[in-house]
Amino acid sequence: MVAKARSISYHKEVFLRPSNTLGEVVSTFSRTRLDAVPVVGDENKVIGVMTKHNLYKALMGGHQLNSVIEDLYARPAKCVDEEMNFGQVYSYMQKMELGQVVVTDSKNNPYGMVTKMSVIENLRSRSDRQARELGSLLDALENGVLAVNSRSIVTVINPAAENMLNIKGREVLGKFVLDMLPHVRMDKVLHDGGVTNWHRIEGLPGILAKYLPVYSNGQPGGAIAVLHDLTEYEKLAQEFESVQEVQRTLATVLDLAYDGLLAVNSQGVVTTVNRTMLEFLDTRADQVMNRRVRDILPELGLEEIIAAGVTDEGDVKTIKGKRCIVTRLPIQQGDQVLGAVAKITFKGLNRLPDLVRRLETLENQISYYRDELSRVTHTGIRFDDIVGTSPQMVSVKNMAGQTSRSLSSVFLLGESGTGKELFASAIHNQSGRTGPFVKVNCAAMPDNLLETEFFGYEEGAFTGAKKSGKPGKFELAHKGTLFLDEIGDMSLPLQSKLLRVLQEKEFERVGGIKTLRVDVRIIAATNRDIEKLMEEGKFREDLYYRLNVIVILIPPLRERKGDIYPLTTHLIRKYNRILGCRVRGASPQAMEILTNHWWPGNVRELENVVERALNIVTDGDILPTHLPQYLLSHHNLKKPENEAKISGLNMISSIASTEKELVTRALAEAGGNRSKAAEILGISRTKLYDRLKKHGIKHKQ
Repeated sequence: MVAKARSISYHKEVFLRPSNTLGEVVSTFSRTRLDAVPVVGDENKVIGVMTKHNLYKALMGGHQLNSVIEDLYARPAKCVDEEMNFGQVYSYMQKMELGQVVVTDSKNNPYGMVTKMSVIENLRSRSDRQARELGSLLDALENGVLAVNSRSIVTVINPAAENMLNIKGREVLGKFVLDMLPHVRMDKVLHDGGVTNWHRIEGLPGILAKYLPVYSNGQPGGAIAVLHDLTEYEKLAQEFESVQEVQRTLATVLDLAYDGLLAVNSQGVVTTVNRTMLEFLDTRADQVMNRRVRDILPELGLEEIIAAGVTDEGDVKTIKGKRCIVTRLPIQQGDQVLGAVAKITFKGLNRLPDLVRRLETLENQISYYRDELSRVTHTGIRFDDIVGTSPQMVSVKNMAGQTSRSLSSVFLLGESGTGKELFASAIHNQSGRTGPFVKVNCAAMPDNLLETEFFGYEEGAFTGAKKSGKPGKFELAHKGTLFLDEIGDMSLPLQSKLLRVLQEKEFERVGGIKTLRVDVRIIAATNRDIEKLMEEGKFREDLYYRLNVIVILIPPLRERKGDIYPLTTHLIRKYNRILGCRVRGASPQAMEILTNHWWPGNVRELENVVERALNIVTDGDILPTHLPQYLLSHHNLKKPENEAKISGLNMISSIASTEKELVTRALAEAGGNRSKAAEILGISRTKLYDRLKKHGIKHKQ
């Protein structure tokens, strides 16, 4: 910012009047240390200036200190406007040979004084600022700068020059350049005063230098060396050559590609095309490159891919009269679409059906082994994997999902084949527990073996025991879930031991004395009437109430007929993969038979029926003739009379708390509609009213 006269003036608003005495002048000079003070008249207008010279002259002429200065000051005063910039003030003072000037405002009122001292201070300040700016500029330059004076002594070196010359500035400043940097030859410039061209410095590969003279009064007063580092440019040149090599390699690879390839930029202009694509188009590269793809191959629709930024995995098209498979994908950088690529496969398509069949066979095998692994381990089973969209099944899955993260025990009730183990696995997988899912089938082995399965055994616990002992299922399920399937078949002694573990969270191995503590969540399941077993003394009531914290009833298939179609479709897809079939589905007549069947074996029975059908028919639809004979009899198209009253609810009808919870949940899901609630529960409206009255449930419709 350019300095103004007012900003460099001293003693603002200090002035004298003609009526002031010489003694007051002396006092003013002494106080302000000025050599001159403006004199003002009426309305504070400047009319002259009182200088020390005027003061000395008056005193030497015999005037006393009490004499007024009316006729003793100099007239007129030399003034400058306060808005004049420093350069103008400085030029004016030099031209008029003045030691000081009066600064006035627009009304000719005194503002202050500009003296030689203020001018010198401002010049020094400007010089310091320019030196700092020059230093910052030199530090910021990528070029190296080295300066010497007329005696070849280094006066300036910037950081870039230090890096290029591999030397510190403090080591060379104030020293002869040839002593410190003999390869920087500035002596010729100092002698001849000419400017050199860019040339390499000997001993410093990659560094160019250019020398310029600095003149003082028409004579060389020093020299400057400007240095330029080509190292980065040489690296860029090498990288550019590498890129070109990669491009040449890529072009060769593209030409060897079996498929036709074509790439466009964001404007749809062709930037790359390979030899196979030119063969497909029966044209030359110069007729395709740098042209809009829509003018050459509008069938590709690459503009759509650029606009949408999505991949088209493959489509069968006829282009140029040739049948081909077209794959299109965008070229993206972050969220920006830079262009698109099209791949055309047209060679050997007559072999495609055979390849597809082979691929399907491999996929079927892989799917089969994956399904078998999932079936055995239930790893990864989620509630969404359990097929069922009927209101009853959705309600059960919702309830199981809500309770999955609880630490409480879960009791799964349901007939054989309803999928209790799948629900147990899904509850575990959604629970967030870090330990494994461990299953024990309580009906599959004798009591003596079941105890060792539960609690493990120590070395020497019995004849044939392993030397190192063996951990039990409780140990293996630590931090996880223990699924006790068919718990209704467990013996009373083992029930007692199980109850102790559930209550105290600790046990001892068979033959051991060390107490082990475990963190295990229990999920139990049965298809038996637990209440009847308790009445017969075959199941401990205290164990039942310990397990009966969260009860989940899985309805039989006959009570959720809406799930038969999606289950059949799912099972057909499954056995298509396993058996290599191409069955589309079940015919309406076959579907009607499946829907009307009573399904005493539930989903397991349905799976057996579908597997049998796909061993008979390999493609098309499942027809009634492909179904087992027992399904076709009139007897099996209706509910057996002796089973008419069997339902999932009646199986635990004596468990009042569970029944009340189910009725309440059904009403809530039906929005208070009792007819819909009865449908969800699989009972009549009359039975629903009986349940409402029995449990004292009041729910407005």
